[in-house]
Amino acid sequence: MSEHPAILAYADRDSLRPGETIAFAVSCLKLDSFYCDFVRLLGCGAGPELPPFDPPVMPVPEAGRYPGREQPIRAGSSVLVEGSRQLAELASVTVCGYIMPTLVTGKPQYLLSTLTPGGKAGIGLRLEEDGCLAAVLGNNGGPRVCRLHNPLPLWLWSFAALTYDHDKRQLIVMTHGLNSGTHDFNKPNWQLIEEVKPPLAGDGRLAIAAERGHDEGLLHHFNGKIERPRILAVALSPEGLIDLASRNPIEPLGLSCLGDWDLLSDPSSEIILDKSGCGHHGVCINQPTRAIQGTAWRSPTMDWRAAPDQYGAAHFHHDDIESPGWQEDLKLTVPMDWPSGCYAARLRGAEAEFFVPFFVRKHIDAPGQVAFLAPTATYAAYTNITMQRQTNEYNLGCVASSYTPLDLVGFEHPGIGKSLYDPHDDGSERSIGSLRRPALNLQPSGWLWNFQIDLCLLGWLARVAPNHQTLTDEDLDREGLGALDGCQVLVTGSHPEYWSLPMLEALDGFLARGGRLMYLGANGFYWAIDFHPQRNGLIEIRRRRPGNGRSGAGEAYSSFVGRPCGNWSHLGRPEQSLVGVGYATEAFDRSSYYRRLDAADDPRARFIFEDVTDDIIGDFGITGGAAGLEIDVSDVELGTPRHALVVAASEKHGSSYARVLGGQSYFTGLWSDAPREPVRADMTFFETPAGGAVFSVGSIAWGSCLPHSGYANNVARISENVLRRFRDAAPFQKP
Repeated sequence: MSEHPAILAYADRDSLRPGETIAFAVSCLKLDSFYCDFVRLLGCGAGPELPPFDPPVMPVPEAGRYPGREQPIRAGSSVLVEGSRQLAELASVTVCGYIMPTLVTGKPQYLLSTLTPGGKAGIGLRLEEDGCLAAVLGNNGGPRVCRLHNPLPLWLWSFAALTYDHDKRQLIVMTHGLNSGTHDFNKPNWQLIEEVKPPLAGDGRLAIAAERGHDEGLLHHFNGKIERPRILAVALSPEGLIDLASRNPIEPLGLSCLGDWDLLSDPSSEIILDKSGCGHHGVCINQPTRAIQGTAWRSPTMDWRAAPDQYGAAHFHHDDIESPGWQEDLKLTVPMDWPSGCYAARLRGAEAEFFVPFFVRKHIDAPGQVAFLAPTATYAAYTNITMQRQTNEYNLGCVASSYTPLDLVGFEHPGIGKSLYDPHDDGSERSIGSLRRPALNLQPSGWLWNFQIDLCLLGWLARVAPNHQTLTDEDLDREGLGALDGCQVLVTGSHPEYWSLPMLEALDGFLARGGRLMYLGANGFYWAIDFHPQRNGLIEIRRRRPGNGRSGAGEAYSSFVGRPCGNWSHLGRPEQSLVGVGYATEAFDRSSYYRRLDAADDPRARFIFEDVTDDIIGDFGITGGAAGLEIDVSDVELGTPRHALVVAASEKHGSSYARVLGGQSYFTGLWSDAPREPVRADMTFFETPAGGAVFSVGSIAWGSCLPHSGYANNVARISENVLRRFRDAAPFQKP
């Protein structure tokens, strides 16, 4: 472990208005105190080509020195059931469930446990270090473990059970393979042990997919799927267990039952219902993946709502995390005179520094003609990304040529979780992203990506539209079109990739009433996600294709809301039909420039290039140019309006872009008045029927060029020209 001090922290929300309060939870590593002040973020410190990073300090009474302490990271998903005398005083009993292990960790993994901390009372059913099933009975002298000796197969369903007959002092441990496609291992494996001392009565608390530890922590998390875990108030015989294994999990048991947990229940709720009638309902911890294929899945539908009996399983992981569960250390009530924008709690101690960003919206009664939409859904998807840095480092070039100290902290403390681009340790795809945890890459310094470029955009907006308002993706999802009341111009971030249906519907309504959209990024409006309906900072995606880990073939609908997920273009909403351009390719070496095209002189678009005489646009900046990282192109076949004007296009991209493209050539008839490049970004403009308009730059790197030469450059000039005309109430005329 590192000998250097470090600070990790997160907030309880991402967005608030003046007068509202935000709380921060902090963990200090090798520090006994930290200093907190609050700053406004109007740029980033991602490289020497940018203006010096010196964020203005916002004086507030909450700033000051606070005591530091290290707080444990409580990762791993599970279900907790609070105390019950029935679950404490178990006599003859059967503990069982349908399980699909997905990872052998070299440590015990509990399927279900009523054990007290230390294993001195209660019972448990677990996988051993080698993947074999074992029963655990708690006693004063320590837990007694009775195990089988054949490891369970990974990624295949099995029935697992223990029974204890209190009168006969007999213990049975059994596994029973379930047929799955071409895999036929429908054979029981069981062992009977005589003269087994009964376990001591526990405290009645129960954990599914984990074991309770000391200090209210959980450990020995299970990796895999579980369906219908149960506790029966009877000791079944081997024949009874075999019969139970062969049944559909939702069939009525006809047996006395103390707990029968339906892991589907309402998957948008954290409550797991006990269908036994005993009221032993559970609470989900750290968001296991729910509404996934169970043992009865037969592929007639991809929608779990249409066949809930086939989607009754939950996938648990030891590296799931919604929040570390830390105690709060300080709060801030936002002063009424703070302008809308991006701010951060800046936490410092010794050489350690950590920023916790948050967005302050405008006062409810304040005007807000220009709005910046912070792409917090995309931030949640990319939080703590490591995949590209580990497997594609050769391709990162100027974006991330080295690791930062915080990157190293992330490697040393993997419990804070990774991104939706990093598979779980068992190889399965991550589907739930959270901002309620330390975000190592939502820092104003470090390698240049979404958030850092967005800070460049906000620094530019503060100059040209100082009274602009800021809101987040989740604000738009929750409030719909009402979140844009009073807004005439909506400015996107550099990479607004993840969108929910309510967000898209709000944007549709905004454009339908004559709103103007400045899409100053690329690869936007691409993935369909859902926000959690009750808990903030949580998104869910089901990608419906391989790429970032293993996923179930039938898992196409979100568990949060039940909407179809995946690529918006495959769901009938290609981004070209919304903003004129769509994702083409990506690479992370040197960015390129745009060349002005003849359409720039069309009277409809002449305002874009007012006072810009250059033919070459954006041949500067921290990445080497304004066109790069990820780029978009127009395509009339995918919905680019036929009256759209491609006023500039990039050229001379490096060979890494072509490698990603696989040799495909992206060009259309709209781009016909310059030498055709196989890879390019299209700068596009078109008017909408209601008198509004859309301007799209087709490049993530665009915003990173805005601060160049003190914002005196042709990228900033073009952006300001468009903003000025879009703020003009005069309606645009569609040709």
